[in-house]
Amino acid sequence: MNKILGNLILLISAPIFALTTASVNQSWFYPGDQVVLTLSSDAQQAVFPLIDQIAGNPILYTSDAQNISIINNQRTRKISRSYVFKPSKSFTIPVYTLVTGASQQSTQPIEITLKTPSQAQPGDDYILQIETDKQEIFLGDEIHLKVIFKSKKTLSTDNQVSITIPEVKNLLFIKNNKTLRSADENYNIHTLNYKLRADDFGSFSIPSVMANISHRNNTLFSNFSTVGQSQKVKKIHSNPLTIKVNPLPDSLRIFGQFDIETKIDKTQVKPGEAVNLVVSIRGKGNFEDIEKFTLAINNVTIYSDEPEFTHNQWQQKFALVAEHAFAIPSFTLDYFDKITQAKKHLSTKSINIQINTSALASAATPQIKQKQVNIDGNSSMNNLKYYYLLLGAVVGILIGILAVLLKNKAPNKDKNLIHQIKLARSDKALFDLLLPLNLTELEGMLQQLEANIYKDAQYKIRKKDIINAIKSERKTH
Repeated sequence: MNKILGNLILLISAPIFALTTASVNQSWFYPGDQVVLTLSSDAQQAVFPLIDQIAGNPILYTSDAQNISIINNQRTRKISRSYVFKPSKSFTIPVYTLVTGASQQSTQPIEITLKTPSQAQPGDDYILQIETDKQEIFLGDEIHLKVIFKSKKTLSTDNQVSITIPEVKNLLFIKNNKTLRSADENYNIHTLNYKLRADDFGSFSIPSVMANISHRNNTLFSNFSTVGQSQKVKKIHSNPLTIKVNPLPDSLRIFGQFDIETKIDKTQVKPGEAVNLVVSIRGKGNFEDIEKFTLAINNVTIYSDEPEFTHNQWQQKFALVAEHAFAIPSFTLDYFDKITQAKKHLSTKSINIQINTSALASAATPQIKQKQVNIDGNSSMNNLKYYYLLLGAVVGILIGILAVLLKNKAPNKDKNLIHQIKLARSDKALFDLLLPLNLTELEGMLQQLEANIYKDAQYKIRKKDIINAIKSERKTH
């Protein structure tokens, strides 16, 4: 009889319908807290809804879990999916529907409330404060922010403390990893330092910074406690702050202290030889907002790299090729000076580049010294005719010799060029040799060499292909 009664009780206690629930880790939150919504079902199969946001708050990540339990020889299975998000104001979690087999089950709405954190007061066990060196800056400048955490000397030093910095749109918090430690009469003090930069101008409210203090359980039975009970977490909050970021005057974009200079590798080159130019800006400020220079010079071919910058330097490189002398114009930089708090104008000097054409004009016209002729009667006129005939013959012979020499000079020149190509040890040396030739068959190779030199490409250039292209071009002319 007792056995029959026990089986009847088990039958009644077993769920006839699948149960679907929605739960949260907390029904209230402080600014910066994460809220976890968990949808659960004990159905054999359940299809969870696709959720990418809750009340306008984007889902940070999701996780799935499964729990199997056996009670009185009765096996139950529960599956769940958790959605983690970070709300900014009070809201209501809406109704969600799960498909369980051939049926659908809906959850209940849940109210979530934003709580205003209470600040620690003087004399409390823990005190958290934030302060800045200035409350108003120009766009591009930076603020030094201090996060000061104080704990009473009488408290345990085994507690773990984590600081949570709030997220503020268009504000960037850059942490200095060095923590300063000090003490006063009653407190041990830890100071964290941050640099604060703004991407836009306006008034910005920095919410309270939060400290999570984990109290370790050091009792005899701490190792046997259940998950979540071995530590107690205390949360304290700092004071909020408001800062103002003003736009730069005169539509300026750059703020700081800078110097600008230009450097070239040579001021005198052969026709078609490249001049390498580097524009450098050094100092301290928002280098990332400096725009690239656009250089244009008549009858000069200009190759330009993209600018590169570090925390204290900005550089842009150019290569300039021309057949005639030219001048590199000055480069200018307008910015708002951090020290003088006024607009400042910097400029470089223009640079003259000379093209050495003396080698091309080395073939001088031969000069023939003529003896002065005295004109005296018929005899002198006859002698003058013979002199002109002789002079014509000599000039003809010299022109013929010069033509033969010039004809034989081209192959020798090609041999010398091929020899220089074979000796070239870098892409830059090859580029300088081939650029003045102005051969159509070399255009593709020149583009690849240029990419290797100025854009860190890895094209493989075969000297044999270059030499064959030159020989082929010579044969067609």
